[in-house]
Amino acid sequence: MNWYSEHRDQWKEIIETVAAEEHRTTLMIEKDTIQSMILLQLSRSDIPFVFKGGTSLSKAFNLIDRFSEDLDLSLNRKPTEQEKRKSNSIILDIAENMNLALANPESVRSKYSYNKYVFEYQSLFSEIPLELIVETNFYQAGYPADVHTVGCFVGKFCEEKGITLPVPFDAAEVSMPVQSMERTFIDKVFAICDYRLQNMQDRDSRHLYDVAKLLTRIRITPELDALVDDVREERMKSKNSPAAQLQYDIPKMLKEIIKSRFYESDYNNITRKLLYDDVTYEEAIKNGIALVADMDIFVYKRK
Repeated sequence: MNWYSEHRDQWKEIIETVAAEEHRTTLMIEKDTIQSMILLQLSRSDIPFVFKGGTSLSKAFNLIDRFSEDLDLSLNRKPTEQEKRKSNSIILDIAENMNLALANPESVRSKYSYNKYVFEYQSLFSEIPLELIVETNFYQAGYPADVHTVGCFVGKFCEEKGITLPVPFDAAEVSMPVQSMERTFIDKVFAICDYRLQNMQDRDSRHLYDVAKLLTRIRITPELDALVDDVREERMKSKNSPAAQLQYDIPKMLKEIIKSRFYESDYNNITRKLLYDDVTYEEAIKNGIALVADMDIFVYKRK
């Protein structure tokens, strides 16, 4: 599980230096570095992986400032059964080459459209192995997607300081397809409503913060309006996306979530502790789903 191979002391010093300069924890810088190493190998594969989700908002768009442990992946189209199996093999091979140990082999299947890989790695800063999660979701295509530069803290630090690392590190910048911010915004609004219907709060309030941040960068356009309906129609086909069903009024649901303060406890006890950006629960609501609740873009118009 030694991802750092034979360069233990050098990597420890590098991560400690970057963590101090960037005012981040060493564990965050370490995990961010390992994530980039994984993404580099994924970008070199012949499977068209699309990087999406909260971590992509940080590493590709520099939008959010919170600790994010997951790498969320999809494809830009529905995969064949052969591609599902191959993607599974690619991820496991990358992990093996990096000495990451799969902690949940009983839960991962090559034929599944959704897999959650929980990998353990030996941290330079912890006596016990730590976890890194890779999720693949092929139920819904990751579109629209464009090739972006995916960065990391170590790479940015070296570029800004004009430093050349004393260890091999090709993952300072990774070029790969990344799902658009607009699509991620839509996914997160639906996820907020899905988890409310499923009475799931644990660690899900992070989407409130992400939506508030996304609204500072995206534009509400007719194209976005049409994309919402496209995504909803796809999500209707998934049993894990109940809020997409037409009996649910998304703006009305968001107002109920706000009124009931459904996510407040999780936000204050979990999400806020992961933020390097001091955004209160009230600020996240006011600048996020409260604005969406007063819009009509989540009103389904293709009846």
